[in-house]
Amino acid sequence: MKHDIQPIAPLKKVSLEVSAGKRPSGTELMEPAPVEFIFGLGKAGLTPLERQIEGRAAGDCRSIEVSRSYIPEFFGHIFPFPMKLKIPLDPFYLNLKIISVDPADPRAVVRAMAEIAACSGCDCGCGGHF
Repeated sequence: MKHDIQPIAPLKKVSLEVSAGKRPSGTELMEPAPVEFIFGLGKAGLTPLERQIEGRAAGDCRSIEVSRSYIPEFFGHIFPFPMKLKIPLDPFYLNLKIISVDPADPRAVVRAMAEIAACSGCDCGCGGHF
């Protein structure tokens, strides 16, 4: 049975591999690390990260030049990943590889929404407004 390629869209579970480098596709600043989240749940709409990958599918890659000061806004509620991203170079390249895009389990959606709603004072970029 052939599987349809699923594009990233609201309520899809997205698995990424994120690295950082001095150049596009570089990993000298941060080795690839997994990030998993449900797309489109942010109270303030899509995060800049989500806008960069919307409509893309598993296997796609992006390299984005990012300023260190933009990291909290870029990731928004997709926490705790920004806390792990301690990059000394400014700007640097954030490299994203989409590993998988799957329908999100309804229970996982409710759990993720509850986590976002409970967020306050955590330096995740939400400003304690969720």
